Amino acid sequence: MGAVTLDGSQADLDRIADRVLNGATAVETLSPVERQMGWNMLDRSGFTRSAALRSGIGLTVTKLRWERPWSMAFDHGASRLKFIVTRGPGPWLTTSDGERHHLEGGSFHVSQIRRPVRLQFDFDERGVDRDHEQLSLEIDRLRLSELLGTQILPAAVERVLSSPRAYPTDAQPVMPALFQLIDEIVHCDARGPSRQLYLEAKGLELLAVMVDRLEEGERAASPVLSAHDMDRLERARQIVLARMDDPPRLPDLARLAGLNEAKLKAGFRALFGDTVYGYLRDRRLDEAHRLLRQRRYSVSEVAARVGYVNPSKFAAAFRERFGVPPSHVT
Repeated sequence: MGAVTLDGSQADLDRIADRVLNGATAVETLSPVERQMGWNMLDRSGFTRSAALRSGIGLTVTKLRWERPWSMAFDHGASRLKFIVTRGPGPWLTTSDGERHHLEGGSFHVSQIRRPVRLQFDFDERGVDRDHEQLSLEIDRLRLSELLGTQILPAAVERVLSSPRAYPTDAQPVMPALFQLIDEIVHCDARGPSRQLYLEAKGLELLAVMVDRLEEGERAASPVLSAHDMDRLERARQIVLARMDDPPRLPDLARLAGLNEAKLKAGFRALFGDTVYGYLRDRRLDEAHRLLRQRRYSVSEVAARVGYVNPSKFAAAFRERFGVPPSHVT
């Protein structure tokens, strides 16, 4: 079976219907922002429901049952950040880079497709005649920061966003509250304007629960940091942000923050989810994205303002992070 090319839009539902499911589908508009594609074939049945919420969240629910093993491949472009919860037996996911992940029931994944990659889904015999459910939220980093009111995101999110891999993912155990929210969203029977309001509320609630779960997991796994340490690490972060175009070397940053270099490196990663310079790189690019949206400066001027001497290296780093060249930001 040939691969389907996806770009992350709602038109993906039509592409899947036309090229993978051979037309054995029914596409229904549930609200102005939500569509559902259902299928009932000889060996598999289910639905995928996709909604673009006003909060900037893309909400997708999939329920699937199969009667024999099968596979499906997608050529997928770069995506936004994804939070995925699964229940029931799930497929194996293999990327064209050779990475392999099991989307098994009871798992909670944070992931992002950082550059075009082929994804192969293999639904094996362990899931035959059992339901697989998957709920995902998709959001970009800037919007997530706006909703949370902070630039400091959970360490698991920062690890995914800063990874050089094509499909970085971070798996976490599921908490019962996530399953309850899956049920409330999957079985939502509201119609009309109230349906859109309901999904907006549940999407934001689900995002909040997921972020809390990530932060709790990191706190449990992180080294113990005293209030004194955290205060000085925050001082180091503020220095890095204030001197984004000309950051201090690590020994100098440690001295300015009142820490030794080993404590700075270990504590910064534990508290902010990345190395000092990994964090700096991402904040530079976020600031560059903000400046480009203002349309007041050229790409070269923006690169210089955030500390890039070489515009070509800036363009390459920008494209890797956001999936588009800086000249395409609108």
